[in-house]
Amino acid sequence: MDALRPRVLLNFAASLDGKIAPSPGARNGYVTMSRHAEDHRRMRELRAEADAILIGAGNLRADDPDLALPGAEEERRRATGARPPMRVVITRRGEGIEPDCKMFDRAKGGRSFVVHSEGLPAEKRERLARVTTLVEMGELAVDMLRMLTWLAREQGVRVLLCEGGGILAGELFRARVVDQLFLTVVPRVLGGSDAPTLAQGPSLFPEANVEASLAAVDRVGDELFLRYDFRW
Repeated sequence: MDALRPRVLLNFAASLDGKIAPSPGARNGYVTMSRHAEDHRRMRELRAEADAILIGAGNLRADDPDLALPGAEEERRRATGARPPMRVVITRRGEGIEPDCKMFDRAKGGRSFVVHSEGLPAEKRERLARVTTLVEMGELAVDMLRMLTWLAREQGVRVLLCEGGGILAGELFRARVVDQLFLTVVPRVLGGSDAPTLAQGPSLFPEANVEASLAAVDRVGDELFLRYDFRW
C-alpha cells in the first residue's frame, strides 16, 4: 500500500443492467437498491472498518445519509476511546449542500468535512462553516490524489470507504487508487439512459487500464455479493 494514501474501498449495489440508482426523473424519495438485509449488514461491517466515509455531493442531495455507524460499533469505539469515522463529502460549488444535512449532525457520528474546489461561493462557505469543516483542494475540481494524501498524513486515515456515487467512483478509478470494490448485484432491471452507473464521466479505457481480480463470491437469496481486488 502507498504510504501517501489510505486503502480505498468502494461499496455499491447495482441492478442487472448495471445501474446504481433509477433515472433522476423516476425517483420519488429515497431508493434502496438491495431488498435483502444481508446487503445492509455488510455495509455496516465496512463502515465499522473505515476511518473515514466518503460520498459525492450528488449522493448527499439525493439521499441525505447520516453516514452513521451501527449502534454496537459506536459503543465499542466509545468504550475503547477510538474515534468514529470522519464523514467527508466532495463538491465543486456546493449545490444542494445545506447546514441541516444529516451528515453534519455531530450527534450522529464523527467529524464532518466538505472538501471543495475554489468555486465554492463565499455565502455558501459562511453558512457551511458553522456546522462543518471546509477544506479547499483544487481550482476547478477536487484533486483526488491531494485529498487522499491529506487524509492519510494529516487526518490519520488508513481505510477510506467510498459509498458513491458514480461520478466520484469514476474519478477514483481514473486516479488509479481503488483497492477493493464490494458489489451487490440485485435482481432488478431499471433501464434509463440517464440512470447513473458505477463509474461515470469520461471513458476509463484505455488510459486508466482498469482491471480487477474476483476475490470472493457469495449468494444470499437472489442477490450476489462480489468482491474485486485491484492491482495498479
